[in-house]
Amino acid sequence: MSPKYIFILHILFTFVITCFLQFCSDSSTNNDDKSSPDTTGTMFEPPDDDCLFILGQADTSEMNAYISNVKSTPPPAGFAFYTSLSGSATQNDMTRYKLYLDDYPYTLLQLAIWTGERDQGYPGFYLDQITSGARDANILALANACKSLDRPIFIRFGYEFDGYHNAYPPEKYKAAYQYFVDMMRSYSVTNVAYVWHSWGVGAYYGNNDYPDYYPDLPDSVEINQSLWYPGDEYVDWVAMSIFGTGWGDLSTNTVVQWLISFAEEHEKPVMLAETAAIKNDPNDPNWHIKDTVWFDHVFSLIKDNNAVKAFTYINVNWGSDDPWGDTRIQAAPDYIINYWRNKIEPFIHADDKLYSNINYEE
Repeated sequence: MSPKYIFILHILFTFVITCFLQFCSDSSTNNDDKSSPDTTGTMFEPPDDDCLFILGQADTSEMNAYISNVKSTPPPAGFAFYTSLSGSATQNDMTRYKLYLDDYPYTLLQLAIWTGERDQGYPGFYLDQITSGARDANILALANACKSLDRPIFIRFGYEFDGYHNAYPPEKYKAAYQYFVDMMRSYSVTNVAYVWHSWGVGAYYGNNDYPDYYPDLPDSVEINQSLWYPGDEYVDWVAMSIFGTGWGDLSTNTVVQWLISFAEEHEKPVMLAETAAIKNDPNDPNWHIKDTVWFDHVFSLIKDNNAVKAFTYINVNWGSDDPWGDTRIQAAPDYIINYWRNKIEPFIHADDKLYSNINYEE
């Protein structure tokens, strides 16, 4: 073969190899883009001045009663449930939730992942099990269930991480949260937004109760929720709980306002993840919602803060012996039910525009 033809073949070969490498590079970049975490705080976030209404929690009979007796059309934007990473809980729970949600098209799931309480072991015992890999099979089962559900899902991993009832050491919590999210992403779960959920009051730091698990902090370190923050790349939403009149005027509640400011600084939307107008008279076994004081504070908080983009109300009867009482809207006096209908009407409910409004692609 003449040198001329050899030179031409060399040029063609170089061109083909260059194109092939560029194609591989582009494909790799595209794949990275699809799997990389959303750190802008827009994961299933509705537009400004809009807020999702999510109905909780877990008791489907009371959810159905709310829909039948308070507001049936359109139904809530989503429903709140619970599961854990133990035994077959994930498989059993997600199967039940799918059956329920299938009756309500264009709805989303808000799912809390239980990760242990202080009275069941040493602080963070369940979190250690997660980071050790002991719950990997359960995480895989959850990942597969989430993908098969094929709808937007908000996961509250280790909810109320800063509560006295949980007593999660910050480093254990952050490590387990990151481990969980990394595993879910490694299984290509793309329909889940990860929610960092505070209990909404002063953070518990158990150095006195558990000195072996909570290190001494320098005087310059303030004990607040930021100690438990796993990082912007792991958090899509900042959330909090708000219960009863004990929270008072939320516009002057320092913890609530701190959490909202923190979310805004980190460009994350805010979710009121667990809320209820709980009993304010512990001696009344027949207590039910009797006024709108708590609701006035909550709806004002939402109206006055564009960062608040989701509101979850726990609509259940906790029982006559429970300090929470009957928080069902449908059990309240008629004037409160009408008040609620008027206030909840502008919130985002489930319809064929919901998914596009929160940038979820089916």
